[in-house]
Amino acid sequence: MWKSLTAASIAGAVLVAAVGVNTAAAAGTLDWKACKPGAIERCATLKVPLDWSKPAGSTTDVFVAKVPAKDQKHKLGALFFNPGGPGGAGGSIFAAGLADVILPQFRDKYDLISFDPRGTGSSSQLDCGPVLRQGVPVFPKSAAEYDAMVASSRATGEQCLKQHGELMRNLDTRSVARDMDAIRGALGEAKFNYIGLSYGSYLGTIYAQQFPQRVGRMVLDGIVDHKQGALKFMLDEARTMEDSFNRFAAWCAKDTACALHGQDVGDVYDATLRTADKTPLKGPKGPVTGDVIRMAVPTLLPLTAMVSDNWPALATALAKAAKGDGTDFANVSYLGDPETAYAAVSCMDLPGELRGYADARARLALAKSVAPRLGASVEGWALTAACSGWPIPPSNPWQATPVHGAAPILITSTLHDPSTPVTNARSLNRQIDGSRLLTADAVGHTAYFNSACARDGIADYLLKGKLPTKTC
Repeated sequence: MWKSLTAASIAGAVLVAAVGVNTAAAAGTLDWKACKPGAIERCATLKVPLDWSKPAGSTTDVFVAKVPAKDQKHKLGALFFNPGGPGGAGGSIFAAGLADVILPQFRDKYDLISFDPRGTGSSSQLDCGPVLRQGVPVFPKSAAEYDAMVASSRATGEQCLKQHGELMRNLDTRSVARDMDAIRGALGEAKFNYIGLSYGSYLGTIYAQQFPQRVGRMVLDGIVDHKQGALKFMLDEARTMEDSFNRFAAWCAKDTACALHGQDVGDVYDATLRTADKTPLKGPKGPVTGDVIRMAVPTLLPLTAMVSDNWPALATALAKAAKGDGTDFANVSYLGDPETAYAAVSCMDLPGELRGYADARARLALAKSVAPRLGASVEGWALTAACSGWPIPPSNPWQATPVHGAAPILITSTLHDPSTPVTNARSLNRQIDGSRLLTADAVGHTAYFNSACARDGIADYLLKGKLPTKTC
C-alpha cells in the first residue's frame, strides 16, 4: 500500500485479532419476514458485535434482505451482492423489489442476499449531514481556503462522534466483511458466493483475505485497488474520466438523442462553469456553484448501461445549466450529499493523506495536467477533500491486499471505466493467487453493467463454475 511498514504491520495485527473471533457464534440469528405484505422478498435484522475485537460487547444492527431462489430443490446456495459505495444499501435495494432487475439470470439457482452495511440505510444508521458542505471550498485556491475545507471536515467528524460514538469508529471495511461472514453463518452456508461492484470489489477482496477457505464463487467487478494510494487513485481516475468526457462529447456530435446535439459540448461545459463560478445558478435548495457542477461529473458521466442511460441525462443537465438551471447537477453532486457514512467509511480505508495546502495545490495541478478539462472533478478528490480534517485516524490505510488460499476468483473490468480504471483490475489480479481477469472492450463503470459478453462470462462462472478463457 501507500503506507509505511509500520502502518502495514498495524493492519496485519488487526487482521490476526479479527480472525481469532468465531464470527457465527458472535452474531445473532435471522428472523425472516416479508419485506412488504405479499412480497417474495424476505427481510431480517442481524445483531453483530459493534467492535469485532470485543465479540461479547455492544452490538449493532445489520439489515438483511433475501430473495429466495425460484428452484429451491436445485439451488446452488446463497449469492451475496454488494452494489458499491462505500455504504451502498443493497438490502434496501432488494427489499424494494429490484433484484430481478439487477441479477435476473441468478434468480432460479441462488437465494439472492444483500444487506445495508452498518451505518447505512435500515441498519444502525449514521446521519450527520454532508461532509462536503456547500459554501465550503472543495478545490482550495489559497491556504485560507484549504484551512476552511479542513475545518469543515473536522467539524463534521467531531459532530458525528458526539452523535454516534463507537459506531463511527467501527465502520471500516474489515468490520463490514466480518458482518458479511456473520450473515453467511446465520444462513447456514458453508461457502460465501459473491458479486461485488465498484467499492464492493474491495469489500469482497477484504473478505477473501480474511476468510480464504470460505470463498466459493466470487466476482469482483469495477476494481478499487487498495494498493495504489490516494494520489494515484485520483490521477488515474482523472485520466479516464477525461477520456469518458471526450467520448460523451463525440456521442453528442453523432446522436440526436443528445440534448446538446449540434453544439460543441466542451465549450458549453466550460462556459457554464465560468458562469456558475461568477453567478451561481438556481437549484432545488439554493445556489448551484461551479464546484457543485464539478462534483456531479463523477456521478453523471460513468455509464451503467444495463440499469441506466447516463449520457442523455448528463446532456440534459448541461443544457438546462447552460440556461441557468443547475437543479439536475445539484441533485447528484458530492457537494452537499447528505450520505455521511460514505465519507466515514472512506476516511477509514481510503484516506486522502493530505500534508497541507502546498500538497493539495500540487495534486490539483497534477490532475489538471492529466485531465485539462475536468482536472480533479473526480471521486478520488471528493474523498480526499472530505477526509482532509477527519478526526479519526484510518484503521486500514492504503496497502496491498494479497489473497492466498482462496478458490479461483473472477476479476472483471471494462477497458474504458472512468471511475475504476482497468489498471486497478490488472493490479488486483496480480495480488490474488489463482484469480482470473476478464476485460470487456466497453465504455462505462463495471463490466457487468456495460457488457453483455461479460455478463455471460460472469453467469457461466457463478452458475457452472466455469472461468472465462477469453476477453470480450
